[in-house]
Amino acid sequence: MDSKDRALLEFMQTHFPLVPFPYQALGESVGLPEREVIERVRRLKQGGIVRQVGAIFDSSRLGYRSALVALEVDPTDLDRVGRCLNAHPGISHNYVRDHRYNLWFTLTLPWKQDLEGEAARLAEQVGARDFLYLPARTVFKIGLVLKLGETGEETAAALPLAEAYAPRAEARAFSEQEVRAVRALQRDLPLQSRAFLPLARTAGMEEDDLLKLARAFLAEGIMRRYAATLDHRRAGFRYNFLVLWPAEEGRLEEMGKKLAALEEVSHCYERTSYPRWPFSLYAMFHARSRKEADRILLSLAAISGKRDYLVLETVREFKKERVRYFEEGENGTEVG
Repeated sequence: MDSKDRALLEFMQTHFPLVPFPYQALGESVGLPEREVIERVRRLKQGGIVRQVGAIFDSSRLGYRSALVALEVDPTDLDRVGRCLNAHPGISHNYVRDHRYNLWFTLTLPWKQDLEGEAARLAEQVGARDFLYLPARTVFKIGLVLKLGETGEETAAALPLAEAYAPRAEARAFSEQEVRAVRALQRDLPLQSRAFLPLARTAGMEEDDLLKLARAFLAEGIMRRYAATLDHRRAGFRYNFLVLWPAEEGRLEEMGKKLAALEEVSHCYERTSYPRWPFSLYAMFHARSRKEADRILLSLAAISGKRDYLVLETVREFKKERVRYFEEGENGTEVG
């Protein structure tokens, strides 16, 4: 990547324009002609650095709920189990981490469906020895942005910090037109001048109407952002860690807010804990090197003031893609 690629990718992660000619607008922001922007994005996609350009929705605002699930799987069976779970349309992230609970995935389903029951069914179906159901109770921070400096001074940072909140238990009703807009906006944006026009046509509406709904979703918080999502490893961030702290009465909210305020932390949650799994505070970060990872870990330890934390390194990615909302047949899928 050159300096123009880096500047373009930063804008695409944070300020993607919801206008009829988005690549032209991006070019004006970074000093490139529209045609060159399209070709650069095409090359970055072909190189696997850009995964997708599209809407990132708040699942709870659309009437869905999600949970982190950890499985204890025979290490010799990880490939089979990982591939089986990848087939489930409600699984968006699926990683191997260095722990007894070695396979971690995010499961998202409509509110009317039994999320915990589906997690248990999947664990049994793939032959897991044990599993943990870890829904979020409080969201302190969410939203990874890879900051790509011009001189190799890249850092993994997050979007501006918002107020901590609990995932919503219900969502407002959506019109048939809004449902069609969500379906269209979650698709990968085409590489053409009027990029939103094909999406509008698939939704059976005018381009301007789709863009108005997109901006309305953004203003209402239904859409977190419209952005490019990157493959952090191919962008140079080879290391990914999940750090966990046990519950501490009276300090959890304070710790969560302090950890979330650290720029390198991209995700920070309070999750359900159990007697056999006492950890309730989770923070995630990415790093380019082991040395940088160690520095960030020291910062997290200093902020928390605690030493009894657990560090889980992501050692393999089986799946990372967005859940498709309002799709037909949103039921549990047989795997294996």
